[in-house]
Amino acid sequence: MFGKLKSFFKGEATLEKTLQADRSGQPTAQDLHIAALVLLIEMAGTDQGIAPQEAQAVCALMQKEFALAEESLPELVQLAVAARQEKGKIDEFVVAINANFDETQRQRLLAMIWKIVLADGKVDKFEQRFAVQMYNRFRLTEDQAATARSMAEKGKI
Repeated sequence: MFGKLKSFFKGEATLEKTLQADRSGQPTAQDLHIAALVLLIEMAGTDQGIAPQEAQAVCALMQKEFALAEESLPELVQLAVAARQEKGKIDEFVVAINANFDETQRQRLLAMIWKIVLADGKVDKFEQRFAVQMYNRFRLTEDQAATARSMAEKGKI
């Protein structure tokens, strides 16, 4: 056990907790899938458009992290896009994520956000600002945020 912990702190291992279950260990509900998806789509759209690489990364991350079937994604994307357009809804999704995911899971979600930022090969100031806002709103430390970004950069998510 200690070897695994040491390798994590050396940066050799990744956070193993997934987003397939909430902090209580129950399978994540569709509402949490949509909440995460809204934030990923919001990130992808911060630079005035969603690049094809960003859209592909969003879908791949949702399938991997939430164990979603590919055929369920179009409906979820439609729901998330509609929810994203309602004023003030982003705040509600952040609250839901904070209430249902533990610190490690929120860090993993931030790593997913960074993966979207990096998907098109460029980081603009709006994307950077959104990612920083999310780490603050997820109540993560600077070290946790740096680890999340590193996970995305090194392909560990």
